[in-house]
Parts: sequence; C-alpha cells; structure tokens
Amino acid sequence: MRSGDWQRRLDVWTKTSELENLLPELTALRGVQQPEKFHTEGDVYIHTRLAVAAVDPAADERVFWAVLLHDIGKLTTTEFVNDQWRAHGHVEKSAELVPDVLNRLKLTSLIEDVTWLVKNHHFALDWGNTVFKKLTLRQRRFCALSLFPLLIEVCRADAAGSIGCSDKLERLEWVLSQL
Repeated sequence: MRSGDWQRRLDVWTKTSELENLLPELTALRGVQQPEKFHTEGDVYIHTRLAVAAVDPAADERVFWAVLLHDIGKLTTTEFVNDQWRAHGHVEKSAELVPDVLNRLKLTSLIEDVTWLVKNHHFALDWGNTVFKKLTLRQRRFCALSLFPLLIEVCRADAAGSIGCSDKLERLEWVLSQL
C-alpha cells in the first residue's frame, strides 16, 4: 500500500469511530498541549493530522506510519515547565511505542523501519547549530543511510504540520544543501 491508501483508510476509521479502537494512542493526543510559539495549529492530535495530510499520497507507506506515530509519546512526556508546554523525551517514547501499535495492526514488516524513522525525526534539531556549518563525517554517513530519503519526507511532513516559528524545515533544508 502507499501513503494515500492509508490516508483514505484513516479517514474512514475517523468517520466510523474505528479510530478509537484501532489507534487509541492517536486519539489520546486530543487535548495534549504544545508550545504555542511553535504549534499555533493546536494540540498534538491536530498537528499529527495536519502532518499526515502533508504526506504525498504516492509516498512509501512507512512514511505515512512514521508521520502518524511520530508524536504519540507526547501523551506521557508533556508537562508545563517554566510557563511553557514541553515534551522532553517524546521522540524516544514515541519510537518505543511503535512496535506495539504496528504489531496490533498486523504490520510487523514495517516495525523496524518505522521505529527508526520516528526515533530520528528530530535529527536536524538534535544536531543543533552544527547543521548551519559543515556537516561532520558522522553526519554525512547518517545522511547516506538507505532510509534517509524517507526520513526527509517524514521531517517535511512534520514541519508542514507545525504552524508557528519553528525552524525545523530551515534546518532540514540546510542539511540537504550540504549533501
């Protein structure tokens, strides 16, 4: 299946209330707050749905699943700290939850790749300001990994689902300009 097939199926699940039974990790994101500075679109659920809508329908299904599940860890990691919503550790927690979700949906062949994509969807942010300098040999090797093109699609969709002053896309494009 391609991403567009899953997007249509997700729409059906949403309209028929199957979503709650099939993906409770996703529906639980309704009402989970995010820093308004970076996410004026609303809660994590809204952000996720906008990001999924930004996925090219012809994209590999692993991109769809990685985008759909990239922030499911925010349910348990989000807290209000220093007058701002934070979700420290959400990337790791999200990646930890992927195998259970995909096993339940009998999509076991996708687990390894989707987990890796979710685990690395903040790579450009994690690299800090070094992305605006010359990439290191280690960073270049990371960019040469076979799943990297799919990761770029995941990161672009994540950025498209974020309405605010995030520099996710700028950092990503800078990395790509160095390759």
